[in-house]
Amino acid sequence: MSKSNAFSLGGMSLPLDIDAVLEGAEAPPLALGDGPVAFDFGFRFVRFAGRLEQAGSAAVQLKLVGDLGPMPFSAESPAARAGLARIVDAGNSVLGGGSFRINQGRILLGGEFAIATPVSAVRLVSAVTRFLAPAIPYMELIAMYVRPPLAPARPGESAVRPEWRKAKPRGR
Repeated sequence: MSKSNAFSLGGMSLPLDIDAVLEGAEAPPLALGDGPVAFDFGFRFVRFAGRLEQAGSAAVQLKLVGDLGPMPFSAESPAARAGLARIVDAGNSVLGGGSFRINQGRILLGGEFAIATPVSAVRLVSAVTRFLAPAIPYMELIAMYVRPPLAPARPGESAVRPEWRKAKPRGR
């Protein structure tokens, strides 16, 4: 049975099998001659989807996006909605303009960046880590308001944390 080693950065475990990364470092570079390469991974109960596309002879463009959860409606939780909007604004002011955005009622974290060719596992993982590591505190704050999409939950349970749900008026 093979043993997987966890990679830790600043005491925070990253979704990496360091043995696979080290094996990939010696593997041939990723070839994008047949078109874009898509991949996905889970990190902190969030599914991230990535896409690599050739962006010239010296670089490959990586597009990465993760769905952090729903933006509550004002009727459901005005306090959570306001708090999440402040987190999104603060995250964008620190991480860069469009890192966090709200699209179709979902809070997304994403970005596009170049990776030098030839693309190797180490270069790919390094680019993803450089993008995600500074976003972790904002992801944790968002998770205080809404449960991340891949976190365990009972069927039909609201993603908005109970302490942030608007209290229902009691009947007379």
